[in-house]
Amino acid sequence: NVGISVTGYSFSGDGTETVNDGTDSNKNTGSQDADVTVGSIFFEGEMDNGWTLGLEYIPVSAEFVSSSKTQTNVTTAAGATESKTQKVEGDLDNHTTLYIDTPTYMGAYLSLGIMSVNVTSNESIGTGSTYGDDTIFGTKIGLGYKSDVTDNMYIKLEAAYSDYETIEISASNTDNKVTGDLDATSAKLSVGYRF
Repeated sequence: NVGISVTGYSFSGDGTETVNDGTDSNKNTGSQDADVTVGSIFFEGEMDNGWTLGLEYIPVSAEFVSSSKTQTNVTTAAGATESKTQKVEGDLDNHTTLYIDTPTYMGAYLSLGIMSVNVTSNESIGTGSTYGDDTIFGTKIGLGYKSDVTDNMYIKLEAAYSDYETIEISASNTDNKVTGDLDATSAKLSVGYRF
């Protein structure tokens, strides 16, 4: 089987930047929620017992955080200051899910999956420092409904919760580091075709 999906994600994330001052005590924390809608393609194989093994790929990026803050620092003993705007932006790329759907009752099914996604950091920091990217894994659990439209075509509706492992990235020209936690709830509409 092959098909396309449209999914609305509601991401919730929080993160901590640890600024290396010799004590690891200088920490900047924040949290943000973001809603995005993305399209995906999927391939599925249906077994005789009704179970379905599938692979889903999202070919577009999804921005899950975008925030900026102006920071003022004292630069001399005389009390002179300077202000720099720090902007953080994070995208999810190459989101791939391997999943299995288990039929339960009257077209309903339980979906379990494991995910891999690239976290791309697109920050603009006044110091000129940049953060690297990371690849993280996650798990998904969902409940859905599947119905045949014709002998070859079917639709699926699914609600799911996804939990990703900790994001860990480091700065390019300092010992600063960022860690973050990310999870999401989602609602998906899929249209599939059997060959």
